[in-house]
Amino acid sequence: MLWLVVIFGVALCFNHPAVLGSVAILLLVVARVAKLRWHDLRGFFLLAAWLTILSLVIWPAYIDEGSQLFSVGPVDVTGAGLLFGLAMGLRISIMILAASIWMLTTSPQRITAGLLKMGMPYKAGIALSSTIRFIPLMNAERATIVEAQRARGLDLTSGNPVRRTFKAAPILVPLFSRAFMTAQNLTVAMDARGFGALDVRTNITRLHFGRLDKALCIGGLVVLVLSVVFRLLGIGVLIEGTL
Repeated sequence: MLWLVVIFGVALCFNHPAVLGSVAILLLVVARVAKLRWHDLRGFFLLAAWLTILSLVIWPAYIDEGSQLFSVGPVDVTGAGLLFGLAMGLRISIMILAASIWMLTTSPQRITAGLLKMGMPYKAGIALSSTIRFIPLMNAERATIVEAQRARGLDLTSGNPVRRTFKAAPILVPLFSRAFMTAQNLTVAMDARGFGALDVRTNITRLHFGRLDKALCIGGLVVLVLSVVFRLLGIGVLIEGTL
């Protein structure tokens, strides 16, 4: 969790595409070492790529520093503007990839156990764990409902975006219904097991904070402090006075 915060902090401290690109490559190495498959990260990669392209289109309109490359209507696109747009896209991509790697390599039970160890009330921990656990479940329900509606002749691909939005109603209504039923079943099951009867709750997952954990936490804090210092010194900064 601390290293996730550190990566977010590093991404916010720098706005040079070379530095942020190096951090993104490091995250890909971490994903490789963690043995994550392309199938697991494909959706996050597509989202990151789309946001990067969107950043390349939007940010050059607000950055007028550097030499002009070409014009798009009244907008003069500069080299610094394109590089800054790339940096902002990489910044968002780093946050998305870091969060996805963390979620895909850390079980909800360990996340909850870690938060409880830090003092979070166990009811809040259970709520967070249940939310994370039910995201893939609801995604699977959505896929099932989409296939069922397609089998009934529902066309979700034709028409403009507004028409496709209205066509999603036959999917959203049963999906919300399934979500409410799942939440109700979970509530009944937890009440039947006496959830909330005691102020203190035991956990089958026990975490131990060892020397390696301390070393990694100290290293993360050092990296974060150095990133702030570098930002103040202008190292790794493409354009001063901006994000």
